[in-house]
Amino acid sequence: MKIRNTGIEFVDQSLGALYDGLPMIFSADSTTANDAQKLGSLIALNILEKGGGCVLIYENLPFSLAVNETLYFHSPENKLTLEKAMNEGRLHYLNIVIEDAVSTLHFNHSEFINTVANDPDRIMYEILNAKNQIRKNFSDIPILILQTNISSLAVDFGSKAALNTIRKVILNVKSGRDFFLGILNREMQEPNVTNSFTHLADYVLEFGIDILGGKKQPYVSVNRTPLLKDIGRKLYKKFAYELSEDNFYTIPSLPTSFEELKESISYLERGEITAHDTNYIITGMRDFVHLLKEVEKKLGKSEYTKTIKTVGRSIGSHIAKALSSQFQPTTEELFKAALNHLSITGWGKFNILEGNTNSKRIRVEGFSVFAANYGESDHPVCVLEEGILQGILEELTSLNWTCIEKECIAKGDKPCKFELELVENH
Repeated sequence: MKIRNTGIEFVDQSLGALYDGLPMIFSADSTTANDAQKLGSLIALNILEKGGGCVLIYENLPFSLAVNETLYFHSPENKLTLEKAMNEGRLHYLNIVIEDAVSTLHFNHSEFINTVANDPDRIMYEILNAKNQIRKNFSDIPILILQTNISSLAVDFGSKAALNTIRKVILNVKSGRDFFLGILNREMQEPNVTNSFTHLADYVLEFGIDILGGKKQPYVSVNRTPLLKDIGRKLYKKFAYELSEDNFYTIPSLPTSFEELKESISYLERGEITAHDTNYIITGMRDFVHLLKEVEKKLGKSEYTKTIKTVGRSIGSHIAKALSSQFQPTTEELFKAALNHLSITGWGKFNILEGNTNSKRIRVEGFSVFAANYGESDHPVCVLEEGILQGILEELTSLNWTCIEKECIAKGDKPCKFELELVENH
């Protein structure tokens, strides 16, 4: 069996392919270490769903707690995948504990859940034993070894012993044509030790935190990847990210995107402001809200909704076309870029909660600047944004969509939430 992707778009795009014998490192600081672990767990889950095997290595964390929290497998479907893999013998869980605790901890599925004394040689032995157990019944499946905190090995036993252990694991993975993913907390080590760990891997993903206007913004960037061709320039920069229950989303860093927008703005002597070859008028949001309120009063709610939504679809289509002409990413990347464009041009911050451009339903949440300035309302007011989101998707997919705002800041909800659904052709 060949497994060619992790199921995480950003990782798969930067890797190019999940090839046999691949060692990976996710490098994080203390603030983002849990996010790195959750992403690693999502990758493990995706590999199990595709019929692969996994050896999961955690520190002092009972399996039941790992399932409910750290492994991030909240949905019933994900838990069934985990249970099925364990019952079939494709999943082994190594719980690293202090030596005195080995004999006191017992679990169900004890054949596949082992407490292991915190010793490099013992850990290495149990990893190889778990792999051999999987290979007995599944000789042709790739196995992912996920070690959630390789930094602790260096803290407990010194960097030389830890590097030697990870090196042995990686050599075994390469010869067995499997995968290794280690989570590294770089704040626990000297920079030279961290560099040594990351240079053992073919693929390194780096997590961190930026402070923007006094607020923390987590980011991810590709530190090293086997794929170094045309795509490299786009990947070697910071991306803001969102973790959902079953996926990992990235968007270009808003400050970076805003700087790019500012660089493209021109002011012409005849009073025109242009950016990316598009004319803009700068006006207050309250004036814009007042204009649309007057239009709604004049047309009535039904006709207003129909007219403004049509205008919004035109705006969304124009945004999608403009972004498509600037670069050639995937449809999913373009949709995220369009949401990012709405943020940097003042419409508000919008994120994907569920779904993608290949699914029939997408949920988007956002802070709508229009709704925030509208005042109190007994009904959702982001009709224009509904049209914009619909227009973006219809332009990108060449299919018909609907968009309905389910929750709205103007109604007292936090935040606004939109549901987009593909119109089935009968």
